[in-house]
Amino acid sequence: MTERALVRFGVFELDGRTGELRKHGVRLKLQDQPFQVLQALLERPGELVTREELQGKIWAQDTFVDFDQSLNRAINKVRAILNDTAGTPRFIETLPRRGYRFIAPVDEVSRVVAEQTAPLPLQTAIAARSYRGLGWVAAFFLTLAGAGAWLARDGEALLPPRLIALTTLTGNELFPAFSPDGKQVAFTWNGASQDNFDLYVKVVGDETPLRLTTDPGADGLPAWSPDGRQIAFTSERDGGGLYLVSPVGGPQRRLTGLATVGRPSWSADGRYLLVAQRHVDTKPEPGDGALFLVPVSGGGDPHQILTPPPGTWYKDQAYSPDGRSLAFVACKGHSGVPTCTLLVSGLRDGLVPGGVARPVQQTNTAGLAWSKDGSSLIYGGGLLWRVGVRNPKEAERLDLAGTGAAYPALDFNAGRLAFQRSIMNIDVWRLELGAKPSPFLTSSLLDGDAQYSPDGQRVAFASSRQGDSDIIAIWVANADGTGVTQLTRIASAKCGSPRWSPDGKRIAFDAMGKAGGWDIWIVEANGGSPRQLTHGPADNAIPSWSPDGSSIYFASKRSGRFEVWRAQAGGGAEEQITRNGGYVALVSKDGKKLYYTLSQAGTEGVYAKELPDGDESQVVKEQVAARGLAVFEDGLYYLYHRGKSIYEIRFHRAGGGRDEVIGEVEGELQPASGLAVSPDRKTFLFSRIFRSGSDLMMIENFR
Repeated sequence: MTERALVRFGVFELDGRTGELRKHGVRLKLQDQPFQVLQALLERPGELVTREELQGKIWAQDTFVDFDQSLNRAINKVRAILNDTAGTPRFIETLPRRGYRFIAPVDEVSRVVAEQTAPLPLQTAIAARSYRGLGWVAAFFLTLAGAGAWLARDGEALLPPRLIALTTLTGNELFPAFSPDGKQVAFTWNGASQDNFDLYVKVVGDETPLRLTTDPGADGLPAWSPDGRQIAFTSERDGGGLYLVSPVGGPQRRLTGLATVGRPSWSADGRYLLVAQRHVDTKPEPGDGALFLVPVSGGGDPHQILTPPPGTWYKDQAYSPDGRSLAFVACKGHSGVPTCTLLVSGLRDGLVPGGVARPVQQTNTAGLAWSKDGSSLIYGGGLLWRVGVRNPKEAERLDLAGTGAAYPALDFNAGRLAFQRSIMNIDVWRLELGAKPSPFLTSSLLDGDAQYSPDGQRVAFASSRQGDSDIIAIWVANADGTGVTQLTRIASAKCGSPRWSPDGKRIAFDAMGKAGGWDIWIVEANGGSPRQLTHGPADNAIPSWSPDGSSIYFASKRSGRFEVWRAQAGGGAEEQITRNGGYVALVSKDGKKLYYTLSQAGTEGVYAKELPDGDESQVVKEQVAARGLAVFEDGLYYLYHRGKSIYEIRFHRAGGGRDEVIGEVEGELQPASGLAVSPDRKTFLFSRIFRSGSDLMMIENFR
């Protein structure tokens, strides 16, 4: 690496030419000496850089300073801005009394690219989540072989794509939508006070938005009419429905009270809006998940044009720019963890799907947009992806967008792609008896589901700290937070819910496969190839071990709702244990009783069942935070949501009596979830969620 090189590591990017460090495209403030220290380490990734080498490179020989203290301060500032720690380093490793080593993967970007790309402007807020390389960039800028010059089209150079912030307001800006001429963008914002979501419009390049709606009901998902004179949007006011408003403000007109999901899509002539009726798992209604056409003028009721098969619902529907095709997503299973497929259908009579819809990609989406020529679709959901429609292959990840990206929107005139980007930071916190909660396992992305090993010496947890919020693996660490090591590297995008076997030699966990469903896996605690235990036919998740380690209990939806099932750890027949619902399940130490919650929300409290097939009874009536349950010989600990931002760790004694409050968890970093208790019962681990908000981002020169 040279001083003029542009390098990327994780979600960060260091530009040696401009002296800038960026995260998700947003420039960070880092003083000169810490920047030089970081740059020196990045010049030799994976190698020891001695303290003497850093002194000679950064501090001139005639500079009279306390070098040791200055270097320590510089390293601390670098670690702080990278959200790194000396105890559990992800980027900078300390070699005591010798120096430092940069341990994260580093990608060096071509100097040609770095010199052609204008520096990003300073942003005043964190770019906001809450899903491989830089190969796709080559599709946008080509170099002459050996010359490094840009190929020109009609005498003009093809500029490389550039990521900038479209909005940097306080709070959450969501659901961008370009006007037909590309000069304005409509979006949803919860305001400077972050008290209500309303509709706003701003000129691209102007910081001041115009507020269009003020109703206390949340408004969202704007969509411009083809002539640019109206904006359709969904609202929760008056029981919910679909509305119209002028881009300059004024009265809003209700088109229908139909409860919908996703952004409405205009027909090419502007006479109809295509919507998907909201699907409700708990109490489905006729037409749930179907596609409806809503007349924009002249009155008339919504007309159902596509009915989903039983157990399926539709969402993210969008007409192609030429009005000849319809893209939509069909989902099955529980709406919280569905299995979804992106489909495309031709249209007859202009608006109604005709023939059998073609599957394009198996994926769950958060927003959908057509390319200008209708040859591809761009969709979000943690990451942005592009997939061809006519000859679909493996979807192409749009790396420049970063993680936490959703709801893409295209400006066909200027070649710009807008999207919302949010950052959800989940960390593992620790509460020791008599002390206040403090961070334990932290990164800039997701860390959770922590569990102690039986001897209390190690902790297993799920994390995306490898740098991608959409890829979650199982990690292990020492009980003091040191020695963090990635344990699983399987094809599945998401892993979680690790549980140690009673002998501490294996870890069971759940993982979501490429097809979208969850299954139970087992891996050796010291590493190795994971082994898949269950194979569908429905979601199988949240494993726990029997006291003797011979079998694994887990939640499965194969009967139509989540119930507790049991499988032999070595494989074989699986049997249903509960009959009236079951989710998180833990067996008592003597193996005689099963404690479990009925649902992920835990609103029904905790139930107990005598094994093998005894009666079921409620033992805790209070709501239990998600996965907030730990079982011991004489009772169980649970994480109780007392209200607002206050949680309590409580102990329920098996023999009865009043539940004891062990500790209190409160503050802004909420909500809390999960619970692990050390074998000596002196330390408690749980997860806390911090969402920093979301901004609208834009990729210029998008092709």
